[in-house]
Amino acid sequence: MPKLEEIYHRLEANKKRRKEINKMLKDELTHSSRYQEIVEEMQTLREEKKGIEQNVRAGNSDASDLDEIKIEIATDQELLADMALNMYVKNETVEIKDEYDQTWYPVFKVNFKKTN
Repeated sequence: MPKLEEIYHRLEANKKRRKEINKMLKDELTHSSRYQEIVEEMQTLREEKKGIEQNVRAGNSDASDLDEIKIEIATDQELLADMALNMYVKNETVEIKDEYDQTWYPVFKVNFKKTN
């Protein structure tokens, strides 16, 4: 089994290669006049879309509740994750049954963070 550092170095090398390839492709796209036209048209359409969305939100009373609901959802997701991790550490069964009698199990993810 490979060492942790070996996998990390391979991962970083592949990320660097991906970055180089993406940069090369982006450089080639900047030289395409049709691509530039489409990008500008997309930007104009995005701005128009955003204006329409703002008008609709301004005229709708439920839109103000949307931000509060988003915050509640994020808070509940964090609480759910914390509780599931605590149950896992205590060696308890971690599962949820929904209204359709489906069983949900947690998926844990490990990230590494630089210490500087």
